[in-house]
This record gives sequence, structure tokens and C-alpha cells, in this order.
Amino acid sequence: MSGDGERRQRAVMATDEEWERIGRAAASAGMDRSRFVVHRALMAEPLPAEVLRRAVREMLVQSALEERRLREAGLGGTWEDACDAVDEWIGREGMLERLTDAGAANRWKAVGDPEAGS
Repeated sequence: MSGDGERRQRAVMATDEEWERIGRAAASAGMDRSRFVVHRALMAEPLPAEVLRRAVREMLVQSALEERRLREAGLGGTWEDACDAVDEWIGREGMLERLTDAGAANRWKAVGDPEAGS
């Protein structure tokens, strides 16, 4: 039996794509995959899921209202410019790679715009 603090080999099941994503995230954090997986699995959630859900909801509501306000004022291009700038920043930071579903943003845009379905 191993003593306290002694690390032993374990097994993890993952697809090749998942394993590559874990590798990139680990490298970004300056850790090897093994340490990263253990660290992430054991770290406390920064905020309860309900708090995060409500915060994201409020952000999406504010975003929808601001887009509507700008478009109604004839400033749709300003909205598009701001979205493009944010998308470029996110792309440079590599944050989109962390999404489990890259189509989520496009689906939000489609359902967030009441006129998109008409």
C-alpha cells in the first residue's frame, strides 16, 4: 500500500480529441496532463452553478437589449464592430478551444434575435 503523498499511476478514458484538449489546457497552465487532471478534478468550484447560470443569463439579457437598442438607433454596424473585436480577442486568447460546443455562440445569436426566426 502506498504512503501518504505518494503518487501512483492511474488510468483515464478519453477520446484523442479530448486528450489533445487536455494537453493544450495543461500546457497553458504550465502543468503536465496528470497534474492538471488531478488539480482540475479536485479544485473547488469558484461559484455555485446557480450563481454562474444567473450571471450568464443576465449578461445575455443585457447583450440582447444593447444589440436591440443599437440596431433601433441605426447603429447596427457599431454592434457588429464590437462583436468582431471581442471575437478577435477571444480567438487570440484561445478561449474558444475550451468550449465543448463551438456552435453554441451561433445558436445563441439565432435564438437571441426575435427577428432571426421570421
